[in-house]
Amino acid sequence: MAPPSSPLTPSPTRDAKADARFAKDALLAKKEGLQATFELFNRMSDNLAESYRALEQRVAALTDELDRVNRQRDIEIKTREQVSSRLSNLLDLLPGGVIVLDRWGLVSQANPAAAELLERELVGRKWIEVIAECFAPRKDDWHEISLKNGKRVSLATRSLEAETGQIILLTDQTETRHLQEKVSRNERLSALGKMVSALAHQIRTPLSAALLYAGHLSERELSAEQTQRFAEKIVSRLNNLEQQVSDMLIFASGDVRLSDSVAVSDLLQEVQHAAEVVLAANHITLDIKPAHGDAKIICNRQTMVGALGNLINNAAQASSEGAHITLSSAASERELTLQLQDNGAGIASDIMQRLQSGEAFVTTKAQGTGLGLAVVRAVSKAHQGSFALESSEGNGTTATITLPCFT
Repeated sequence: MAPPSSPLTPSPTRDAKADARFAKDALLAKKEGLQATFELFNRMSDNLAESYRALEQRVAALTDELDRVNRQRDIEIKTREQVSSRLSNLLDLLPGGVIVLDRWGLVSQANPAAAELLERELVGRKWIEVIAECFAPRKDDWHEISLKNGKRVSLATRSLEAETGQIILLTDQTETRHLQEKVSRNERLSALGKMVSALAHQIRTPLSAALLYAGHLSERELSAEQTQRFAEKIVSRLNNLEQQVSDMLIFASGDVRLSDSVAVSDLLQEVQHAAEVVLAANHITLDIKPAHGDAKIICNRQTMVGALGNLINNAAQASSEGAHITLSSAASERELTLQLQDNGAGIASDIMQRLQSGEAFVTTKAQGTGLGLAVVRAVSKAHQGSFALESSEGNGTTATITLPCFT
């Protein structure tokens, strides 16, 4: 007989049911978990598919953009090549020489005109060596530079903006200089007819006077005082002749050799000494106002003193006795200004127009060729300078010579 079951002892039937329920619940939970996992997987798959489609669209857009950029770059490269080709052809055809220097001073590029001007290959050469081999500066170069082969060139430089280096432009000025000299020579020759007729009369007058005074000297009855006076008059007339012949030669040749380095203060003292006789004869005071400093000019001392002497003679003849003339100078780093002022009668406007136009043989004096101012202008030009005249009737005259100088 089986023992009776205790309330505290689980029943086999009840345990089996519980286990079955537990297994069923576990299976249900597992099924729900798998279902959730599948749903999550499906959602992730959908998301991945969506991301892949978006990525495909992005790749397609980037591919199109890359193709567009590549096409644009190809166009730009082709355009640059065309521009480069045009510039290269332009450099080859330019009449001026173009030289490009790198940061080390080596010639990295040079067009055919540059090689032709300097008569040598330039690329790869040191520019400082090319200068030593080809350039031969002269005193009369001023704004141009002479080459050893006889040519004259103007030179301009500029720094490269995109890189370290320089670009140099050489322009052949040889033919221009020759044409300028030819035009100037033709202008002088065209004026020779006027000059010869006017000068013949002017030379005959002092020459006749000198002969007359020389004839008086042959008389035995002359006192020592008369002899001295006639001798002084002869010397005065001969000096006048010498000045006129000198002016004629300067005007006719137009070529002055610039071989003297002269301090401005010394030049002004020499001018004052040369003008003493004229100033004393007309009882005129000359006030010299030299520039400060020790400026110097490259000049022909004799012709420059003669040109300033011509201005003083004109001022003395236009002024009354006891008048005052001022000769002043002002110097900057590269330029000297010589200015002569008088308080004489001045020049009428119609005469001034003719003088300012450069016309030679213009004079208001009964006995004069008008060659003096033409000589001053020619001397100024020969010294690479300029001459200007300012005057009005009754208010005196100011003559200004501007010359290159150095300190």
